[in-house]
Amino acid sequence: MIHKMTDIKNDTDIRTLVHAFYNKVQQDERLGYIFNDYAEVDWDHHLPRMVDFWSNLLFQTGRYTGRPFRKHLQLPIQQEDFNRWLSLFKETVDDHFVGERADHAKDMATKIASAFSMRMEIEGKFN
Repeated sequence: MIHKMTDIKNDTDIRTLVHAFYNKVQQDERLGYIFNDYAEVDWDHHLPRMVDFWSNLLFQTGRYTGRPFRKHLQLPIQQEDFNRWLSLFKETVDDHFVGERADHAKDMATKIASAFSMRMEIEGKFN
């Protein structure tokens, strides 16, 4: 049976996206090291927060509050890691969804990666 892809419609879709994306991140040679080994992310805590984050971005639910940049500043992130993160995110969206909101999610991820990368550069992270 061929699965007809649809747009991101609700929190169930966001949960699918977030879990599939972070599954790829965890298995990625470079990003997996940062998240699993260095940061020792508690995935049971992190994944619901990321569902809230993306739900807030795509549906303005107001469920996410926080300032994620500072938490990432201390990680051993290199500038090229943002391209890898973004590539995996877009790939995951394209694996599961198609439509206006899916495109918006990819646009938002592009802006987030760019903003984090620029802010880290300003902070002298990449010197």
